Amino acid sequence: MLKFTIILLAIVFVLVIGMLIWLKRFQNDPDVALRYAKKRKGEKDVSLIIRRNSQELISINPNVALPLASTVKVILVIEYARQVSNKMIDENTLVPKEELLKYYIDQTDGRAHKKWVEENDKNHYTLKEIAIGMAAYSSNANTEFLLNYIGIAEVNNILESLKLKNHSYIFPIVSSLHIPGYIRMKEKITDKKDLLNRMKTMSMDEYIKYAQIIHDHLTNKENRDYMEDVKVDYEFQKIWSDRLPSGSASDYLSIMKMINGREAFNSTMQSCIEEILSYSLYINEENRKWIQRGGMKGGSTLFVYTYASYTTDKIGNQTEIVFLSNNLSALTSKKIKMNFNQFALKILTNESFRKQIS
Repeated sequence: MLKFTIILLAIVFVLVIGMLIWLKRFQNDPDVALRYAKKRKGEKDVSLIIRRNSQELISINPNVALPLASTVKVILVIEYARQVSNKMIDENTLVPKEELLKYYIDQTDGRAHKKWVEENDKNHYTLKEIAIGMAAYSSNANTEFLLNYIGIAEVNNILESLKLKNHSYIFPIVSSLHIPGYIRMKEKITDKKDLLNRMKTMSMDEYIKYAQIIHDHLTNKENRDYMEDVKVDYEFQKIWSDRLPSGSASDYLSIMKMINGREAFNSTMQSCIEEILSYSLYINEENRKWIQRGGMKGGSTLFVYTYASYTTDKIGNQTEIVFLSNNLSALTSKKIKMNFNQFALKILTNESFRKQIS
């Protein structure tokens, strides 16, 4: 018995050591996103652009529109800042937290909203705090609230002002999670396969129409039976993810260039944009030592990982990075997410690496 226990413990020890070694290699692979983008270039489901001091170091599928996930929130930040600068809204306006909870669906945002509330729990929030919660914490509830507050039409109008060539219409993405339940009850569909087929064949115009109807129900605090039937099955999540607002890497590179260049927006609007997008970057005090200005926004679903950033370091080097990907496997998604910050840091700080990128 003692001999068996010793052998068993030895096997467990070897397995644990092997797992730790594998995990270390898994976590320490900053080039994984670059390799993946080059490998999948022909599949048109990944894009990567890196620009340093007005020179493109690499450009892969720059004009392919892909689902943006939470990176689309950059557009809301810009429209929010425009309205603040034009005194259309007051960023110190207080909003009861119940107004945000109207748009909250538990277990659908990776605890983003809960984390924001845990760190900032109060009965009322200013519009600025809500915007930071949307951008830095990626709260979808805050996003849906702000989309309604500043106006869906106004958010989409800014796409034209920014001259984005490949961007799709921005609609309420929290509300769209309810569409399968809404359709199931409205059309009395009982079979899962039939419902999946209905969702897959629905036109985008119809999809957006239902998202708006549901958004109005949530805004007006209308408790409907379909709201208890949120479909989070893998197949429904894939449909939801694929139908998210989309844009291209070139679209978001142009936005990052505008913000980094500080010439496209008036000073009040520029300051507002920078304050919100730099929040997550400047949480780390070390970044303030070598970055003069910078900001970022990322996003993800089970199948998507996206990232857009701008940086100007203390000696004036300007860098913009945009990465968009779709159809990721669970393993690839995990590897890219775990290593992307290292990848971005390597681009910003390693000249020999930058020379090898293309």
